[in-house]
Amino acid sequence: MTSTDAARRWYALPHPSTVRLGGGAWRPGTAQVVAADECLAAEAARLQRELAALGIPPGTGSRILLRSAEAPITSSDAASTPGGAVASDEAYAIDVGDDIDIRVPSATGGFRATRQLLHNLRAQGCVPRGSVAGAPAVRERGVHLDAARKHYPAEWIVALLRAAADVGINTLQWHFSENEGFRLESAAFPEVVSAAHITRADAARILDVARDLHVEVIPSLDMPGHLRQVLAQHPHLRLPPGRERADAAITGTDHALDITREQAVAFAERLIDDVAPVFEGCGRWHLGGDEFVDFARIDDYPALRDAAHARYGADANGFDLLTAFVNRIAAHLRGHGFRARAWNDGMLRGSVVRLDAGIELTWWTNWHRQMRPLADAVAAGHPLVNVNDGLFYYVLGEHAGYRYPTAERIWAADWHPGLFPALPGGGRQEILHPYLDSLRGSCFAVWSDEPGAQTVAEVADGIRAPLRAMAERTWNGGSALTLAEFERADAAIGLPEGASPPG
Repeated sequence: MTSTDAARRWYALPHPSTVRLGGGAWRPGTAQVVAADECLAAEAARLQRELAALGIPPGTGSRILLRSAEAPITSSDAASTPGGAVASDEAYAIDVGDDIDIRVPSATGGFRATRQLLHNLRAQGCVPRGSVAGAPAVRERGVHLDAARKHYPAEWIVALLRAAADVGINTLQWHFSENEGFRLESAAFPEVVSAAHITRADAARILDVARDLHVEVIPSLDMPGHLRQVLAQHPHLRLPPGRERADAAITGTDHALDITREQAVAFAERLIDDVAPVFEGCGRWHLGGDEFVDFARIDDYPALRDAAHARYGADANGFDLLTAFVNRIAAHLRGHGFRARAWNDGMLRGSVVRLDAGIELTWWTNWHRQMRPLADAVAAGHPLVNVNDGLFYYVLGEHAGYRYPTAERIWAADWHPGLFPALPGGGRQEILHPYLDSLRGSCFAVWSDEPGAQTVAEVADGIRAPLRAMAERTWNGGSALTLAEFERADAAIGLPEGASPPG
C-alpha cells in the first residue's frame, strides 16, 4: 500500500467520530513515546512496548506526545453520525504529522487513542497523516459471558478481555452461576461449586488484567431463579411447586429460591457475602431477577400469592414479592459497594411494591405481552443497558430458536444503542438521539445453553465480528461505515498480542 493510499483510509475500530486526513503516512524507523502527565505514564510505556513489537523500536526518529486535554473533547461534527458524541473520559484527539500529538482527558482516553494508532499499524503498516477525534455516544459497551453452563478457562477469559478491550469494550459481565453450574471457588459453600471452575487466584488475575485494560468486571450471580446447581445441595430452600392446571403443567421450581421465607433470603445474602470479596473494587453487580417462575402464570404459585397478600395486602401478587426481594438484595449489595442491575422481564410488574429506581435494567426482551414496555422503565428513571436478544444473543447450539448474531444482520437493522427489542406484534421501542442520560449503553451476550455445541476456540471465533460490530455502532451511535467498510477494517486489524484464545 502506498502512502497516498494510506492517506485515504483510517483503519480502526471503533471508527473515529471525525476523520480529516492529508497526504502521506507516519511510519518512522524509531519513535519515542513521551507522557506529559504522570497519569498517562503507564499508557505511554504500554504504547512504547507495543510499537517495538510492531517493528518500531525506541529512538529519536519520531516523537509521540501523550498529554492531558485542556478542555473536554467532543467531535466538532458529531451530528454527522446518528448517535453523536458526548464529553467523556474515553475521548481522544490525535494529530499525525512527522510527530504525533495525542490529547486525552484520562488514562482510559489514552488507551482508546493508542489503539487507534496500533490498529492502523496492524492493518496497513503505517498511520495516515491528519487529524482524528472520537468520543462515545454512550458510556458502556459490554460483553456478557455465561461461564457457568460451560467452563471457560482463565486464560480464555484473559484472551477475551484483550480482544474486547482492543475495540473499545469496557465491561465484562461475568456470569459464574447458573442452573447447570457454579464455576467460581467458594470459601463458605464449597459444596455448590462445579468440578471445573475458576479459582480465586485465577479470578484475581482476571480482574488485574481487566483493570489494566480499562474494563470493568460486573459479577453476575442470578437469583432468585437460575439456582438449580446451588439448590441441589440445599433443597430445603426451594420454592414449593406451583399448582398444575388441566390446560398446562406447571413449571418446576427446583431452580427457584423460596423468597417467602427469611431463611432462604438470608442464604442468598450469605452467598453474595462469600464471593463479594473476589470482586472488591468493582462497582456493579448483576443479581438476575429473571425467569424465576412462569411469569405468565405467577398466580398459580400459592406460596408466592399467599405471602404477597399477607405482607402487602389483597391487591399484591407474586411480582410484588419478587420486587421486594430484588430491592432487598440491591440494598445488601450497596453495603458491599455495588450498584445492582437486573434483567427486565420480571421487573416493573408489581401492583404495590415499586422497584428501587437506582436499579439498572439490562433490557433483553419483550417477547411476552405482559412484560412491561421500555417506556415504563424510562418514565421510572431506571438506568438502561440494551442487550437486544434478537441481535446480540450468541446462544450456543442456537438453542430456543436463536440464530448466531452476524454483523450483516446488525447493519441490516440499522441498529444503534437506542434501538431495543420490539414489542409483541413488532411495535418499535427506540430511544432517539440525543440519548437520555439513563441510557448507559449496550451489551453483547454469550449464553452457553448447549455447552458442547462449540469449543471455546469456536466461541471466540464466532463472536469476533458481531461483537466488534456492536462495539462500533455503540461507540458511534450507529456508524458512518458501510458494512463492507466495517468488514474490511475487521479483517485488516486482526487481533492484538495475547488475544488469541487457547482451544
